[in-house]
Amino acid sequence: MGKAENPTCEECGNHGVTRRLVAGAAVDECELCGHLAGSPDVIELLELQREAEELGCSPESFPLARFIDDLPGVRVLSDSGGDEIAGTMPYVSFELSDHRTVQLENLAQALRLMRDELEARWMIEFTYDFQLGFELKARRENETARATPAEVDAARRDMSLMWRRLQVFSGLGWWKR
Repeated sequence: MGKAENPTCEECGNHGVTRRLVAGAAVDECELCGHLAGSPDVIELLELQREAEELGCSPESFPLARFIDDLPGVRVLSDSGGDEIAGTMPYVSFELSDHRTVQLENLAQALRLMRDELEARWMIEFTYDFQLGFELKARRENETARATPAEVDAARRDMSLMWRRLQVFSGLGWWKR
């Protein structure tokens, strides 16, 4: 890579590289070929967000929803990155397709371990629409009022943090039991 003032794309050699801050880390993106350079964790997040946009999904909730959907015996029903203008909070709705609670327990334990790192208070709520389901969502003091843009942004940051932390937790012994 060239000087910080004029970075060069590692992939194609183009000098039109844009640097931006994503999840607290600098990422360089080539304006010609789209190559990303930076922290592998942030690159993975950006690639998942690009995939979400291609699929017409919410880029804010897609990485976490994809992780949850990939868990054995779990199927994501819907997800949303929230909407600052409409005042709706992000969520991931899922069901246990094998009717075992191991993954639900893992997610709940992970939330308990992360509670001091998260900006919002998150919960897993039971739902019932033709079948038993669950919704991972941020709890607010006044559930009837519209969420503020700051609350939506904080919950989105939390979803990104949860996605990264769940990847680590899923490799631990208590998760694999």
